[in-house]
Amino acid sequence: MSEELVLRNRIKLIRDAFGDVLIDRDGVNVAICCVNKKCTTYSKSHKKKLCLRVDNEFYHCWVCGMRGKGLARFFKQHASRYSAAAQKLFHVSLKEKEVVQEKVELPKGFTLLANVSKYTDPDIKACRNYVTSRGLSEKHMWYFRMGATSSGNFRRRVIIPSFDDEGYLNYFTARTIDDLSRKYVNPKIKRTEIIFNELNINWQEQLVIVEGPFDLVKSTQNSTCVLGSTLTERHLLFQKIVKNQTPVVLALDPDAKEKTQKIASLLSSFDVEVKVADIAPYDDIGEMPVGVVQEFIAKAAPWSRNDRLRTLISTIRSGSLI
Repeated sequence: MSEELVLRNRIKLIRDAFGDVLIDRDGVNVAICCVNKKCTTYSKSHKKKLCLRVDNEFYHCWVCGMRGKGLARFFKQHASRYSAAAQKLFHVSLKEKEVVQEKVELPKGFTLLANVSKYTDPDIKACRNYVTSRGLSEKHMWYFRMGATSSGNFRRRVIIPSFDDEGYLNYFTARTIDDLSRKYVNPKIKRTEIIFNELNINWQEQLVIVEGPFDLVKSTQNSTCVLGSTLTERHLLFQKIVKNQTPVVLALDPDAKEKTQKIASLLSSFDVEVKVADIAPYDDIGEMPVGVVQEFIAKAAPWSRNDRLRTLISTIRSGSLI
């Protein structure tokens, strides 16, 4: 049986068991009403906040936070009538397979840039000089735990580590200080499954979202970066924002206007308060002098659906046929 047919059969089973469902464009995320009686969306047919993934068998409610892995077991607990069929279609979960991720470790010889002395390796000193040339102080180096190494593939790269909410290393980025085509080297971890420096985030306060780590170090304290310019329902960051109803300010680069509008629209559809900061004439926050970004954040305007319409209209070329 082809993989596509397996996924279709799984979706059909979910539809048979739980009635009306919503399916994403990739055909792997199936949204149903939450089955948790303590969830505020329980029994509300128009609020399908419980997502079942038919490929890797994870499930998660964006409202109450209910989550787990293993859809055969899920069916046994919440749709026992279909349990036998589920055991056949969700055979992966019966083997209790765990998702294996590459263990994240900082490059060998990692040295904090704030600890650089006259005896330190010249390449590490060069990394510190690069950081200071971008207007960052020793305080920034300590707060973001910036480092470098003197050998290997990460030599002459500024390394910014990321830590999860419990203080464990979950990612890092390594930016070259030289004129190389490959600016960043990162660990092979799915970006959808990490929140960059969640350790520093207060979910009860307004959260500023920027694109990359060097934007983040110039941003306000309660901030994170998406390591790019996309944010979808699959991202753990998106799920945490929705769960906590954290107000958001989007401060992406001006060349990502359409993506900004798409993210804003998606967050707003989950009742998240969204503002958008226009950082023009700067190309990105990383090039701003320290402290300037706060002025742009303070001027961020509440997002509305008319904003997306205006953005879409602005992309229509003169003379285009509609």
